[in-house]
Amino acid sequence: FLQQQRFVSDASHELRTPLTVILGYSDMLSRWGREDRNTLDEGITAIRSEAENMQQLIEKLLFLARADQKRQAVNKEEVDFAALLADTMEKMQTVTTSHEVALGTNDPALVNGDPVLLRQLLRVFLENSLKYTPEGGHIRVSSVGTADGSRVMVTIADDGIGIAPEHQPRIFDRFYRVDSSRTKETGGSGLGLSIARWIAERHDIRISL
Repeated sequence: FLQQQRFVSDASHELRTPLTVILGYSDMLSRWGREDRNTLDEGITAIRSEAENMQQLIEKLLFLARADQKRQAVNKEEVDFAALLADTMEKMQTVTTSHEVALGTNDPALVNGDPVLLRQLLRVFLENSLKYTPEGGHIRVSSVGTADGSRVMVTIADDGIGIAPEHQPRIFDRFYRVDSSRTKETGGSGLGLSIARWIAERHDIRISL
C-alpha cells in the first residue's frame, strides 16, 4: 500500500513538470507569440516536446497499472529469438547514427514467450545504452546458447558511464534515478527498467547487471 502511495505521488510529480512548462509557454505565446516569429517557433517546439514526454510517461504508467491489476496481457508462443533479436538490432542500427551498434554471436534459439514483450524488454536496455553512452560510443549485443540448449544468454554491453555498485540494487525500482540532473539531460521517466523487470519475471528471465 505504501509503495502504491509513493507510486501515485511520484507519477503526479513527474506529470506536473511538463504541464508547468506547457502552461508557461502557452501563456508566453498568448502574450507575445502572435507578433514574434521566434517566440512562436520556440513555444510550439517546447510544447510539442513536453507533450511527447508526457505521452511516453503515461503509456508506461498505464502498462504498470495494468500489470499491478493483473490485466496486462502476456500472449506466449514459440518465438524464433535469434530472428527477433536480429530484427530488433537492424531497426536500431537504421535509426542510430550517433553510436556504433553491433550484433555479434546470435545463436539459434526457440523460446516460449510473448514476442511483443520480448522486443520491448530488449529495447529498454538498448535505449538506456544509447542515453548513457557518449556520442561515438559502442553498443555490443550477443546471444549465446548453453551447451544443452536449455537456455540462452543475451549480453548487452556499452562503454558508457556505468552505474555505481551502491545504486545497482535499486535501479529497477519505479522512478528511481541514479542522478536526477543527468536524467534531465538524457530524458527518461525512471520506469523503463521496472517494466523490463516485470516482463522478465513473466518469462523466467534472470537479469544480471
